[in-house]
Amino acid sequence: MPREEETKPTPGQDPEADVPELNAPALAPGDVAPPVDPSPRFYRDWRTGVTVAGLLNLLAGAWLVASPWALDYVAGDSRLNPIICGAIVAFAALMRVGIWRAEWLSMISVGVGVWLFGSGFWLATSSSAQWNSWFLGLAVIVLALLSIDATEEGRLEGSPAAGESLSLR
Repeated sequence: MPREEETKPTPGQDPEADVPELNAPALAPGDVAPPVDPSPRFYRDWRTGVTVAGLLNLLAGAWLVASPWALDYVAGDSRLNPIICGAIVAFAALMRVGIWRAEWLSMISVGVGVWLFGSGFWLATSSSAQWNSWFLGLAVIVLALLSIDATEEGRLEGSPAAGESLSLR
C-alpha cells in the first residue's frame, strides 16, 4: 500500500492523467521566457560589412592589375597606372579584411579611387581604358566608404573590436 506522500501529486502534475506529466505553467511559471518578436529581423554584424567590402575591393584590385591585358589597352594608354593602383587597392583590401579597426586603410583606397577616376581623363586614350578607370575608380571609392561606415557602425554599437574613432586631433 503506497504511502500518502507518494500518492499526492507534485506541483505541476495533472492528477487526472493516467501518466502524470508536467503542464506548461509548471515548466515556466510567471514571465521567465523573453518576449518573442513576431516579425524577427536578420541581424547584420558590422564586421560582415567590412569583410564583404574588403573582399569586393580585393576583386576590384585584381581586375585592375589584369585589365591592361584583358581589355587590350592601346599603345597610348598607361598600363602602369591600373597595375599600380590595383596592387595598392588589393593590398589595402586584404589588410582591411584582417584588421577591422584600421579604417585608415580604407582612406588609402578612397584616395587611390579618386586618382583612378581622375586618371581616366588624363592618362587613358582608348575608351576601354577610360571606362575601366572611371568605373573601377567609383567602385573602389564606394566600397572603401562602405567599409569605413561599417566600422563606424561597430563603434556606435560599442564593440571593442571597432577601436577608437578616426579623428584629426
